[in-house]
Amino acid sequence: MSSATISQANELIWELLEALEDAYWEASTCEDKDCNFNMLQVLTAEYMELLKVSVQDHHYEYEVISTSQDAMNQALAEYQQFTTNYPHRLRTQQRLRRLLSQFSSMVTPSGQ
Repeated sequence: MSSATISQANELIWELLEALEDAYWEASTCEDKDCNFNMLQVLTAEYMELLKVSVQDHHYEYEVISTSQDAMNQALAEYQQFTTNYPHRLRTQQRLRRLLSQFSSMVTPSGQ
């Protein structure tokens, strides 16, 4: 796991939530919307938990707190598989993949 701070994780998750929201509104099928919504729910829960952390503690190393590490990694892996052909809008696709990759490397243990 890369050593990102709580502050860095907070910013990255916020950017990822914005990108997921764009992808949600660009989705043309219920299946695409459902997949986006599931990931939005997982990351929103994480973001809400991070907001509870005191600003004075934002320099500490980030670790997943809203769910287990395994559950977060599984949700990310499943969503990343989903994004191989989605979203269709290139700008959203590139932004989403970049942010997912950054967040995945932040939460995945370096041994995996």
